[in-house]
Amino acid sequence: MIKNTLENTKKATFYINVPSHLTREKGFPRPAGTGFFISKDGYCITARHVIEDKGLPKLIEGKLLSFQNENNMLIQGVEIIEDWPQFDIVLMKANLDVLKEREYFKNKNSFDYLKIDYNIIPEGERVYSFGYPLSEAEILSQPGMMIGITKITPRITSAIISSHHKAIGPIRTSNEPRYYVIDKALNYGNSGGPIVVEETGKVISVCTQFQPMRIPQQDGFVIMPSLYGITSSLKNIEKDLTKLI
Repeated sequence: MIKNTLENTKKATFYINVPSHLTREKGFPRPAGTGFFISKDGYCITARHVIEDKGLPKLIEGKLLSFQNENNMLIQGVEIIEDWPQFDIVLMKANLDVLKEREYFKNKNSFDYLKIDYNIIPEGERVYSFGYPLSEAEILSQPGMMIGITKITPRITSAIISSHHKAIGPIRTSNEPRYYVIDKALNYGNSGGPIVVEETGKVISVCTQFQPMRIPQQDGFVIMPSLYGITSSLKNIEKDLTKLI
């Protein structure tokens, strides 16, 4: 069933370039995670930590962000509109008017986007993620110039909804963040990408982290590879989104 909705998901999903924090790379952009469009007029979403300055609790300037996809379609100057640190989600916007001269957009008057499903999807439902984990970037220095080379690895991950809870504590309230835990690990670079319901092609949440297994030992814990993906539900920001877009 994935094949029935995947093509639209791929068209609406991009990897996000941010300026490198490494001194030797002199601010050249590097792929830092994934983002996706949620409206035809350019509103898009990623995980907040994807576009944070390294080691600082602030967001990178929006004008320095750019989106690309596996077809090398480039979207520059993406603006940050709103962010929700408690849910690790950021809302951004691209300007189609600025892009209309580019070949890909010449015959387009809107962005490809994913519709949002704010309903609570039951555990066991089949979903998938699409994103750009494990991408690579390098800088080639030549006399008088530096050239940035990016290698991307677009990946589809099929899964089921394993749980609605990241963890359940002794005290629970109705204001707790909503999650969709999936039964597959998500890698670095998947962050910010969509979790899509197979049957409908609608997005329900944002990839935010993975959940490794902690095995107790005498001198502490051994951290084993991740078993689950933790995703932040778009239900968390439904009221704000419906006002903003």
